[in-house]
Amino acid sequence: MKPHTLLIVDDDDTVAEMLELVLRGAGYEVRRAASGEEALQQIYKNLPDALICDVLLPGIDGYTLCKRVRQHPLTKTLPILMLTAQGDISAKIAGFEAGANDYLAKPFEPQELVYRVKNILARTTTETPTAPVQRGKVITVFGAKGGVGKTTIAVSVALALRLRSRRRVVIVDADLTFGDVAVHLNIAPTRSIIDIVRSGDEIEQEMVKQVLLSHPSGLQALLAPPRPEEAELVSAEHMTRILDLLAVNADYVVVDCQTGYDDRTLSVFDRTDHVLLVITPEIGPLKNTSLFLSLANQLGIDPRAISIVLNRSNSGVGIGVSEIERVLRRKINFHVMSGGQPVVTAVNRGTPLILEQPKHPFVQQILYLADQMMKQLDTNQNVPTDAVTR
Repeated sequence: MKPHTLLIVDDDDTVAEMLELVLRGAGYEVRRAASGEEALQQIYKNLPDALICDVLLPGIDGYTLCKRVRQHPLTKTLPILMLTAQGDISAKIAGFEAGANDYLAKPFEPQELVYRVKNILARTTTETPTAPVQRGKVITVFGAKGGVGKTTIAVSVALALRLRSRRRVVIVDADLTFGDVAVHLNIAPTRSIIDIVRSGDEIEQEMVKQVLLSHPSGLQALLAPPRPEEAELVSAEHMTRILDLLAVNADYVVVDCQTGYDDRTLSVFDRTDHVLLVITPEIGPLKNTSLFLSLANQLGIDPRAISIVLNRSNSGVGIGVSEIERVLRRKINFHVMSGGQPVVTAVNRGTPLILEQPKHPFVQQILYLADQMMKQLDTNQNVPTDAVTR
């Protein structure tokens, strides 16, 4: 039987090492985080069996960490043992009100720590089991340079996923300054991500759901701020929290990501299951795409989680496919032809081509791309290279 995994959250290395030593000696697998923010990232990426956290932490404190864990559908039943040097009754009450299952005041005996951990784990396993909450897949559409048709691809892929799967699909306009998803879908921007940000520090699931706007196709959209200057109000932490909540409610979350590498963009990549990297056969996009692939390697993004989409592949001018693949040192995964005037007209009218002309070659290639994404993300298969719709 696999041992339980515990996550220790404490910024004091000496204390954390002691806790780890005791708990490993009791047969548990142990991971560590030095802050509440780091703990949340670890929890949502790889859920532990229990959380052991100190009250005093850099950034968000243990009480806030506990509250956020309880608010998230994926972690609302996660066992939590809170540790603190404050042993008075008011501190204990605050811990229980935040959602802790148990509370242990420092100093304590190692045997008591092990007993408390066993106790909260036993209590959880004896409760009536509930169906596990499945996390939806996050697909980020990114262009290393502007003008490559990133938003057209993102909107088309989101609609294709909705039409092909009939499942819950959300598109997020994360091009926070100059996002155009609303224009492409002809949706009046009556609500946007700014409504979530301005509602307070604690972003809750119901709040995010209320801000989503619905398209007649069934696709839902979280729009960018209506005014460019409001983009700065959205932080990396906001993006992380919002994507986590959307992934609980949707089967697929398609993110139309801004071109750039600020903290918000990096937070999107941190939550992404797959990146569609859009490029056109020109020197500028090629150079910037090569730089992005180097950065992605530094960020630890799995190369298999990146698919290169050559847009306007039939333009007849520009750099050839073999030269692009030589420079990037990898195969192009998807070729998407230029839709020409029909695509431009569809964008101007706010009626995506995939809904008006489903037999158009551009649409057929987008549908094929969506089919491959679903196949890979749902079964963990690799995306084929040099994929072209026949």
